[in-house]
Amino acid sequence: MSELDFRKQLLLNEFKTLSQGKKNDEIIPLLFAINDKAKKSGITFTKEDCQLVINSMSGQLSEKELRLLPELLSLLNMN
Repeated sequence: MSELDFRKQLLLNEFKTLSQGKKNDEIIPLLFAINDKAKKSGITFTKEDCQLVINSMSGQLSEKELRLLPELLSLLNMN
C-alpha cells in the first residue's frame, strides 16, 4: 500500500485538528467540507488511501464509528 502524499496528509491533518472535541453530528459536515476542498484542489483518495486512513483511525474510534466510516466514505465517493 502506498503512503499518502504530502497534500493528502495536510488535508487529513486539517480534518483531524478541526474535528477534535466535536460530536459525530458536527463531524459529518466537516468531512464533506474537507472532501469539497480536496476536489477543488484536484486531490483524490484511492481505495488504498481510504483503507490506510481507516486503519490509522481505528484505534481512536468506537465500534459504532467504525461501522459508520465506510458508509460515510461511500457517500463521499471515496470508497
